[in-house]
Amino acid sequence: MKIVRWMIYLCVALSWGACSNNKTKQVSEAAADTLPPDENIRHGIVQLERSHVNDTVTWRGKVYHYDIVREPDASLPQVKDEESGSIFSDNHIDLTITCGGKPIFQKRFQKTSFSSFLDAGFRRKGMLEGLVFDTTVPEGLRFATSICYPRSDLYIPLVIIIGSDGKMSIQKDQILDASESEDDGESI
Repeated sequence: MKIVRWMIYLCVALSWGACSNNKTKQVSEAAADTLPPDENIRHGIVQLERSHVNDTVTWRGKVYHYDIVREPDASLPQVKDEESGSIFSDNHIDLTITCGGKPIFQKRFQKTSFSSFLDAGFRRKGMLEGLVFDTTVPEGLRFATSICYPRSDLYIPLVIIIGSDGKMSIQKDQILDASESEDDGESI
C-alpha cells in the first residue's frame, strides 16, 4: 500500500513539474515573440543579435578594408531598463582596419572606452549599441558609434576617426537636434 501511495505522489509531482515547464516555455516564447527583430533572450537576459559588417573604402588613393563585429558580452555588467524591468547584456565591438593586407588598426570597444563622454546615468544605464563606417574626412576614416539607453531614443552619439597611421581620436558628434532647430526657426 505504501508503494502505491508513493507511486501516486511521484506521478502527481512529475505531472505538476511537466505543466510548470510548459508554462515557463510559453512565457519565454511569448516574450520572444514581442522582441524587436535584432534582439533575443538568452537565460532571461535580452541581447542584441551578433552583427558582422565588412567593406572597403578608398581614401587618398589607397584601399582600406574595415571589419566591424558586435557581440553581446556576458563578462560586462548588465544594464537594467527601469521602465520595463528587462535586463540587457552589454556589447563589445571589434574594429579592424587593414590597408594592402597590412593591419592599420585593431581594437575592442566597450562602453568604458567612452567613459569620459558619458554622465553617470549613461555609465550605469547605457549600453554600447553599434558602430558603423560614416565617411572619409581629411584626418582619416570616420566611424559613428553610440551609447544608448535600451529601447529608447536617448543616446550619446560619438565619432571615432582612424588615421592612416592607425592613430585614433574620439569626439562627441555634434548632431543638431530637430527640436532645437524648430525652436530657432532653422531647418536641417
